Amino acid sequence: MNTNKDDKNIKAFYENRKSKNFAVLGIIIGMVVLFFFITILRMDITG
Repeated sequence: MNTNKDDKNIKAFYENRKSKNFAVLGIIIGMVVLFFFITILRMDITG
């Protein structure tokens, strides 16, 4: 078996997965911030 090639494939897989996880995390944080600002803007500040 070619373990060196397998190791490279495994490292590439985990690097791609890590970048996708950061992208999903960024989208989730962006949505949380967006809903926070929408909630603040919809509040009736004048009472």
